[in-house]
Amino acid sequence: MRAVVLDMDERSIAERHRLGLDKRDEMWKGVLHVVPPASRRHQSIEAALLVALWPVVRGRGLLVQPETGVFAAADDYRVPDIVVYSEHVGSERGIDGAPVLVVEIRSPGDETYDKVPWYLERGAEEVLVVDRDSLALELLTAEGPVVAEDDGCVELRSLGSLRICPGDGTLLVDGTPLEL
Repeated sequence: MRAVVLDMDERSIAERHRLGLDKRDEMWKGVLHVVPPASRRHQSIEAALLVALWPVVRGRGLLVQPETGVFAAADDYRVPDIVVYSEHVGSERGIDGAPVLVVEIRSPGDETYDKVPWYLERGAEEVLVVDRDSLALELLTAEGPVVAEDDGCVELRSLGSLRICPGDGTLLVDGTPLEL
């Protein structure tokens, strides 16, 4: 399910913000996209990946955050599930420059694939798409899709060739299974 709001006045938007209902909202060139809350499985995948990525990312002098806005302008931003970025592009509102890595956990019927080109236009080095149900992985770069290995694994070059693989009902990060 998704709701795209073409016409909402400033007061209504401010009220959504005041009530905390806008945490996952996105603005696509002035069009408000109201994103429903993520499922439990979606959140479990996000949390496990965040924990697994944290030491690798921090060891490279980068930052990693969940559900942080990536901005092109005040009325043009997306909110990926996980974003890795350099401190110099971070701001109080989110990311105001090129992210290093964007992770989107794809749920049926969502807008993940509509957002990928936008992230790459912002200068993201890599966009990792994780299918919520099958755990299949897709890695996309400005040069095009990166072909997964025969076992479905992908290598995140932006994080020093970190290897992520779909496993038996889980994901493996450099061989370590995540608790989903």
